[in-house]
Amino acid sequence: MFTKAERSDASMKLAITGPSGSGKTYGALKLARGLVGSTGKIAFVDTENGSGKLYYNLTEFFHCDLSAPFEYQKFIDAVKAAEQNGFDAVVIDSLSHLWQGILDEKSNIDRRGGNQYTNWTVPTAHLNETIQTILQSKIHVIACLRVKQEYVLQEETNAKGKSVQVPKKVGLAPVMRDNIEYEFSTVLEVGMDHRCNASKDRTGLFVDKTFLIDEGTGELIAGWLVGNPVNQEPIGYCTETDHFLKMIHDAGSKDALGKIVPKIKASKLSDTDKEIIRKAYRERSNSLA
Repeated sequence: MFTKAERSDASMKLAITGPSGSGKTYGALKLARGLVGSTGKIAFVDTENGSGKLYYNLTEFFHCDLSAPFEYQKFIDAVKAAEQNGFDAVVIDSLSHLWQGILDEKSNIDRRGGNQYTNWTVPTAHLNETIQTILQSKIHVIACLRVKQEYVLQEETNAKGKSVQVPKKVGLAPVMRDNIEYEFSTVLEVGMDHRCNASKDRTGLFVDKTFLIDEGTGELIAGWLVGNPVNQEPIGYCTETDHFLKMIHDAGSKDALGKIVPKIKASKLSDTDKEIIRKAYRERSNSLA
């Protein structure tokens, strides 16, 4: 039996990635509130030693602690409990601990012997079961993910003329199974300045935009789910010029100010925008003298 597809039947599955201190938890709760509205119920699954409770006054939510060992079944049970108890959205902070639990499970299997490759069969099945539970949930799921520095091996010739493999930094990657981003409708990458970009966005709302995650972000997604046109800016939206101006304004020392210069030079801003930024830079530098 086929029925007409309606976007309003769908729930959002969104990931927020970023280093510690970038504002993932704050952003996730703000986004969740905007997504479910003022009367919606938010569940919060906390794997970070109860740190989510520090945000008790940000918005109303219902807290659940998950402690080590981070077995996959705990995450499945938490998501299902949130749905069964009438919550509209669940925040998982952080889903990276699921991956830690999967790696621990694999290590335990390896200690019993067998082939290290085929030993992945059971842990992979458990990870896939958890991810499918998240994706099939009828409520919104917002998953926070830690990031790590990612490396690749490049072949170079050393001083002795020999070919060697040298690790090179290529950026930040979520602490989770490779390509986990494909499982989510939208992935927001948050930097240490708390602003974010979308590395993946099926909604089309956040393409080529830099913004702060807030309740307005969730409100836009909620509107998209019921068919609103994709022609609005996130509430915390800023242009690249705005972004640099804020960085300059927030710089607390000349040393911090100087670290912005290479980023400005590497940008593709117009000459007019660069002149605006240079003027703000000079004014801020003089005020720090």
